[in-house]
Amino acid sequence: MQNLKKYIFTQKGSTEDKLETFTPPLRGMTKYELVLLLAKRAREINQLRIDLQKKYNVHLIEKRKPIMMALDEYLRGELAPLDSFSLEQKEKEAE
Repeated sequence: MQNLKKYIFTQKGSTEDKLETFTPPLRGMTKYELVLLLAKRAREINQLRIDLQKKYNVHLIEKRKPIMMALDEYLRGELAPLDSFSLEQKEKEAE
């Protein structure tokens, strides 16, 4: 029996073209800056989980990935763009 391979055609009107991909609002950032912001927050969330594991000596299971939690925070407006975040951080350090 032959092994049939499935191909995805990217022509206009193809199945891939009909998929509705979600693009979050950029709020004045480039896509690259958004990715950096989400990755940074996801790393912070993951580090909090690791710290809790060490503190209580127990293994915690992720029900949701840190990147998805970071994206939810961004969509709710809880994460500021990188420029304003770095400015606020510099002001706190100056005080």
